Amino acid sequence: MIPHYIVIQSVYNDPALSARRLSITEHTAKPSLAYQSRKPIVVLCQSTVDPHATARLKMIESTGCEVRQVWRDEWKLYAEDYEIPPGRKVVSRMDDDDVIAVDFCERTYMSAPPQGEHALIWPVGMTFWRSQAYRWEHVGNQFVSIVTEQDTSPHAMPHHKFSQQWSTIVVSRETGWIWIRHGDAHTSTLSRYRPQRLRRIDVARTPVNMRAIDRAVQACGPMSSNYHEHHAQRAARRPQTLSEALAFEGSDKTTLHSYGAFYDNLVSDLKPSRVLEVGVFRGASIRAWRHLPQPVEVIGIDRNPCPGIPVLRCTAPDFRPAIEQLAGQQFDLIIDDGSHRPEHQVAAIEQLSPLLRPGGLFVIEDIADDSAKTTVRDAFPDHWQTTVEDFRPLKGRYDDVIVWSKKPAG
Repeated sequence: MIPHYIVIQSVYNDPALSARRLSITEHTAKPSLAYQSRKPIVVLCQSTVDPHATARLKMIESTGCEVRQVWRDEWKLYAEDYEIPPGRKVVSRMDDDDVIAVDFCERTYMSAPPQGEHALIWPVGMTFWRSQAYRWEHVGNQFVSIVTEQDTSPHAMPHHKFSQQWSTIVVSRETGWIWIRHGDAHTSTLSRYRPQRLRRIDVARTPVNMRAIDRAVQACGPMSSNYHEHHAQRAARRPQTLSEALAFEGSDKTTLHSYGAFYDNLVSDLKPSRVLEVGVFRGASIRAWRHLPQPVEVIGIDRNPCPGIPVLRCTAPDFRPAIEQLAGQQFDLIIDDGSHRPEHQVAAIEQLSPLLRPGGLFVIEDIADDSAKTTVRDAFPDHWQTTVEDFRPLKGRYDDVIVWSKKPAG
């Protein structure tokens, strides 16, 4: 018999967020897995710095499912490697705040054909929002499963694309799941999620305590009813310091690392108006500068573009394409948060230092080890004022080290 895996993405670097989600999991994913008529293998993806990771692992193990732990440094939905073994298999996905029907795993598994690649979907479910349940039908978006021989998962691409690009099998048109919406959700609950209000929930199919779920989600804060309200709530919580802004945008400078206070002090002393940052990724740290009361122009350097972010394209250690575009420009602050490879960090110092104004600061983040710390520190000119900041004791991160240097004013 081929295996059936359920992938649960629970990578949380914020302890408070992790604790809230764990409380919701107690009343949603945990009982859902415990009452499955056919037990799946759970692939549980967690953060290496989450203080609640052990409790979450024990909670999922208590359901009677075999659990395979996968550790990651950051939350990534699509194109993540969940280390699922090769060979033919059924792979489902659920969030740790989802509810699935008692026969979800068994009927999904039994619907899988012996050959070919197929999307297996339960198109009918419920949304639970603000103490009310609503019927919702959405083909293949939230609760898609797949049967495949490939090294892939339902997170290999946006969920709805499986039902568009793969042969699709409807497992059942009975209610298969409940999508719990709350204040920690990444998207607002739009009106299209609530087309039909339900007077009751069939507890025989989903034997969970909805009142307990309702109490658990209260800790997540207000839930918005549409995107306008969602953005208004975010604006009302607009951060005032750079550390608050970095946390607000989800930058790893404050989630994985302990750089918040460092950057607050830097902004207070330096008051930068122009910043150059190597390493953009999804743009969280660059967007964070936009929240500050004073205007700050930030330009990124990366090998990949990022929507809505000014990015100069080049690949370390060759920064010449960016330097050519920045000819004659000066910056108050240059940050290297790129590949984190010492040789690339040294190349950034050597090639980008001429772009730093006198009196400006050059910051190298995420120093890999003590050897790299020495290499990077010694790469700055002797007449610069160079400092090593070691934050490793705060979170136990092996690379929670910054080397920064001030260019002489004269």
